Amino acid sequence: MIPFHVKFTGIALVILFFITGCSKAATAVQFEKQAELKKIEKQSVSHEDKLYTACNTAGIQLLQKISAANEGKNTIFSPVSFAAVLAVLNNGAAGKTRYEINALINPEQLSPAELNEKYCHTINHLINTGYRENGNQTTVVELANSLWIQENLRVKDDFLNTSNTYYGTEAYNVNFKDNSTINAMNRWIEDKTYGRIQNHIIEFNPPPVMVVFNSLYFNGKWQNPFDQSKTQKEDFHLNNGDIAKVEMMNAEKRMQYYEDDQIQAGKFDYYGCSMLVILPKGDSGNYFSNLNYAEIRKADNNLENMKVKIKFPKFNFKQKNKLADYLKTMGLESAFDYKNADFTAIADRSDRFNLYISDISQECFINVDEEGTEAAALTSVLLAGSGMPRDNVPPEFYLNKPFIFVISDDRTGLILFAGKVENPLEEMGNT
Repeated sequence: MIPFHVKFTGIALVILFFITGCSKAATAVQFEKQAELKKIEKQSVSHEDKLYTACNTAGIQLLQKISAANEGKNTIFSPVSFAAVLAVLNNGAAGKTRYEINALINPEQLSPAELNEKYCHTINHLINTGYRENGNQTTVVELANSLWIQENLRVKDDFLNTSNTYYGTEAYNVNFKDNSTINAMNRWIEDKTYGRIQNHIIEFNPPPVMVVFNSLYFNGKWQNPFDQSKTQKEDFHLNNGDIAKVEMMNAEKRMQYYEDDQIQAGKFDYYGCSMLVILPKGDSGNYFSNLNYAEIRKADNNLENMKVKIKFPKFNFKQKNKLADYLKTMGLESAFDYKNADFTAIADRSDRFNLYISDISQECFINVDEEGTEAAALTSVLLAGSGMPRDNVPPEFYLNKPFIFVISDDRTGLILFAGKVENPLEEMGNT
C-alpha cells in the first residue's frame, strides 16, 4: 500500500547485453541470488563529498544537453539513477572503459572496493530518509536492482557477488527468446514502480543475454501543502511570447528564499528531501545554457528564511531522451565502440564476442500538485555483442514563466531529479 497520495517512482536503468547465436535455455524464471544489500546502520554523509558532487555535475551537464536539443520543451533527468547504475556497470568494466566511467562518476579515482562501499553507504542512507508521522514514513525512497541472465552466459562470480552485496541486486536465470520472460520482467518493473510504469518491454530484437534493472521510488509530500481552495487559473508566460492558462497554486508563507540580479530561488521542503526552484529574471534559455552545478550550489547556500508570496503552477509531463551522443561528448567513448569496449569483468571476450553499449535512453514523468510530487524515470542502456528583497515586504516568487526545479536529498545534496518547466500544460516531449 502506498502511504501517501503523492508518489515518485522510477525504473532508473535498464542494461541489455546482446549477442548472436544464443542457444536454447530454460524457459522458467529462476532465482540465482536473492537481494542481500549490506546493511549499514550509521552513515556519515556530506554535501561536500566529491562523489556526490560528481554525480550532480554529470547530471546537470546531461540535463543541459537534453534541454538544448529540446528547445521550448520541458526537460527532466535523474542524476542519481544514472550514476548508481554506472557504478554497477563499472564493476564489469576494465581498462579504458572503466577509466571513462570513473571520469564521470568517480573523479577521486576511489578503488573499486572504496567506490562500492561508498555507494552502499549512500543507498542505506537514502532508504532511511525522512521521519515518521503517525507511524508512517513521511518520505520514502526505495532502490532495487536486478540482473536477468540468459542461462548460457557465463557471468563472473565477482561481478554477481559485488552487485548483490553493495547494490542489493537480485539475479534471475531466464530465456530471452520466450515471451514469458518479457512478462516476468514487466511484472518486476510494475511492482517496483507501484504500477506507474507498465508494459515497458514489448519485444527484444535481437534477444539479449543480460538485462539489468535499477528502480528508484520516491514518495514525498510537502511539509507545508498548498491550500487547494486558493488554486486558480492564471497566466503563464511562455518564451515564445504566448500565454498559457494554468492551474496556479497560491500561498504566502515562510520559506528558504534567495534573490540576486539574475535569479529568484526558493526551496520547497518534503521531509528529508526538498525541491529547489530557480526562476531566471531574464531569458530562461540563456540562463539555462550557462547553468552548472556550481550555480545551483550558490543559490542553495545563500537561501534565507523569510515570508514569501508564492505562485507555483501545477504541472504534469513526461519525456524520453536518447543519451548516447551526449555521453560521447562528455568522454564516455570506448564503451560504445564494439572493438574497444571492455566489459571483461562481466564476461570474457572471444574472437566472436565482445560487449559494448549500443544505446542509452531515459524516460521520465513528473506531476506536481498541492500535496507534493509524483514522478517516474526509466533509463535504458543497451549493450550489444559482436538582488535583495525590500524590507518588511514579502518578495513575490511568482513562477509564471519558465523555471528550473531540482529535487535533492537534504543530507547528501544528491540530486534525485532535475528539470526545466517551459510550459506547465505540456504533457509529453521526445527526442
